[in-house]
Amino acid sequence: MEKLNIYIPSKNRVDNSTLLKFAETTEQDITVVVEPQDYEKYKIKYPNFNYLVLPINNGGITYVRNFIKKYTENNSIDNYWQLDDDLTGLFYREGTKLVRTGFEALKKAQEQFKNNNIALGALEYRQFAWSATKELIINSFCDSCVYVDNIKLKGLTYRQYVEGKEDRDFAMQVIKLGQKTARTTLFAFSAPANGSNAGGLKEIFYDLGKELICVNRMVELWGENICVPIIKENGRNDIKIIWDKINSKQISLF
Repeated sequence: MEKLNIYIPSKNRVDNSTLLKFAETTEQDITVVVEPQDYEKYKIKYPNFNYLVLPINNGGITYVRNFIKKYTENNSIDNYWQLDDDLTGLFYREGTKLVRTGFEALKKAQEQFKNNNIALGALEYRQFAWSATKELIINSFCDSCVYVDNIKLKGLTYRQYVEGKEDRDFAMQVIKLGQKTARTTLFAFSAPANGSNAGGLKEIFYDLGKELICVNRMVELWGENICVPIIKENGRNDIKIIWDKINSKQISLF
């Protein structure tokens, strides 16, 4: 089975990253991506991980995503996984039952993606996977536990202009290129609600109310027929993406 290349960007979560605490107990080769200001404390806490130290502090999540992608491309790494540091569990599905597992879920999902010619993949959210009727959700979003095929997506970058929705926008760009995205419902992850736990983007994005800015910019780039602004039950600004219109012949934004 093909090797896993796993990168975990982490910021200000040296003491409260559930994923890093779990990864430390496994034999899986892990690369943690950190800012210069955080490197020493992460290295002391987790001495056995590999580290990729960013050139600058506070560059933002889009900067980190693009740094990882360029680094892997420059080092001839054909594919990689990018995992949010606040994941709380990985699972495989047996019918409607989800069973907790480890990084072997990524190995099997990677094989599934390669067999189905997927350029950008992800595990499904735990709360949706159990009731799934399909093994793959094609051409939709890929979040939090993401697989990137560098061969199919060489040179494609995340857009800083829509930071906060950079993952959704990246998936949309992949579809616009004529490549396929997919979430596998055979494997799933769990994670806290966006902006609910300290570190990561909480203090520098969610607490500052920046969601409305990226929502408006997504509408600007893609149009209201693809990105529909909504307000969620908890009061958060968000967008509903009409995925099947991205490559509609009526669309002339690009």
